[in-house]
Amino acid sequence: MDVEFIRHNFEDSYNGVLTKTKFKLGVRHLQMVYMFVCSLVLGMLRGSNGVGVLAIADYTRKNDTYVPIHNWDMRIQGTVLSSFLFGYALILVPAELYLKQMADKLILTAVLLINGGLAAAMPTIVNKGGWIAVCNAQFLMGMTQACLTPVNQKLISNWLPPGEREVFGFIIQGAILIGTIISLPISGLLTESRLSWELIFYSQAMMTLSMAVIWSLLTGSSPERHQAMGDTEKEFIRETLAGYHQKKLQKPWCRILQTKQFWALALAHSAANVLFVFFLFEIPVFLHSMHLSIRRCSWQAALPLVAMWVVHIMTAPAVELFYRFGHINFLFDVKYFRKIINGLGTFGIIIGLTILPNLVSNWNHLGVIVLIGTLGLVGLQFSGFLENHKDMTQNYQGTLLLMSSVVASTLGALVPLVSGLVIGDDVFNLNRWRIMFMSLAGFYIGCNIVYSAFASSERQEWDGTLKQKFGYSNDVTNMELEELSQSKVNNRCLEEDTVV
Repeated sequence: MDVEFIRHNFEDSYNGVLTKTKFKLGVRHLQMVYMFVCSLVLGMLRGSNGVGVLAIADYTRKNDTYVPIHNWDMRIQGTVLSSFLFGYALILVPAELYLKQMADKLILTAVLLINGGLAAAMPTIVNKGGWIAVCNAQFLMGMTQACLTPVNQKLISNWLPPGEREVFGFIIQGAILIGTIISLPISGLLTESRLSWELIFYSQAMMTLSMAVIWSLLTGSSPERHQAMGDTEKEFIRETLAGYHQKKLQKPWCRILQTKQFWALALAHSAANVLFVFFLFEIPVFLHSMHLSIRRCSWQAALPLVAMWVVHIMTAPAVELFYRFGHINFLFDVKYFRKIINGLGTFGIIIGLTILPNLVSNWNHLGVIVLIGTLGLVGLQFSGFLENHKDMTQNYQGTLLLMSSVVASTLGALVPLVSGLVIGDDVFNLNRWRIMFMSLAGFYIGCNIVYSAFASSERQEWDGTLKQKFGYSNDVTNMELEELSQSKVNNRCLEEDTVV
């Protein structure tokens, strides 16, 4: 899991005439409910993996469960968790390129079935196949979960008129993070049963396989293929999409990779994702090293994720309105505003990472508050670096975010692996944890220095700088219908002169 939960905001190269209608609730909204639950279930599977792997090696429960406890040190645990993340990062681009063209509900059914089947088989894989077999299973789970976002985006575009896509896209993608948050305390509670870690994976399997059956029976790939869809609602969707189409543009992959502005943006994205992965998978281990129960660790590890989500929801619109209507735009350019917001978040995060290892000897409410505040500031940074995607391009916002997500996901996948190498088999060694926290702080400083030095909020050359714009917009999306370069304007004027 990474900061991709707001990727739905960016849709490449669309324009058209959008109209308002009075049609309200319909079958399409029930379809969105099922998509929300699917994302929630898969998010819960992601979040419970870290607690499940920690419980596998919890020797404090060796004589207190019906299931075997395995001697997995931090190196093995880190390798297992990194396998999932590497599988996720590997399939991001292929899934975005090819699965968006298919948009069949069977793809999401397959994702649910594969993840549910592997979760059901995980206790056998752990006990019989060993950690190497578990790495293979986790790698496959990560590959299939990378398909969730592009499939959801395409299904949303099939089912919803343009004016409803942003809200429901945000809700459905946000369900992944909500599922991750919910799963942490629930998984910690399940580990206290006699079945311990095996119950976590069996619960994952039950939820995921049940949702696969419900999804396959009660949903459709498009309104035309849904048996419960009425003719009135079908006609409504067809009318709203009649003038809305995607422009035929070839994505400038190489040119984007050659710009320093992209890499500055990607490094800022990577820093946030690395911190997120560290808090999701390594903070429960860090808390467990202070002799806290897994149940208590999972509860405290969930709170920073809640803070990040709440801060982002509350600050993103407020920051944008403050800039647009608070006369800040008259004082300095938007690129400085983005960097100031990002810098404030970075400063607080560095302080938090520096303080946390020093609170171990007397871990109390202050430690939990610092833990919450440190990751919560990432939600503030989303209003900084993540908004640059929209500033830099009008035609390739989704593509730009996808490319930075690949870089961020790849570096995030290294976090459990590096943590395992640093901590090793001495999880109670505070000096090793201090090295890990300081290394993370140094990485965060370096990435955000590069962002502050080279990031830009100006529209890039590979997107096509527009000198004049023709067209109009309405209240639904404020979308420009046609944008013409100066050369096109000159050609039009020459044609008119010729006719005269």
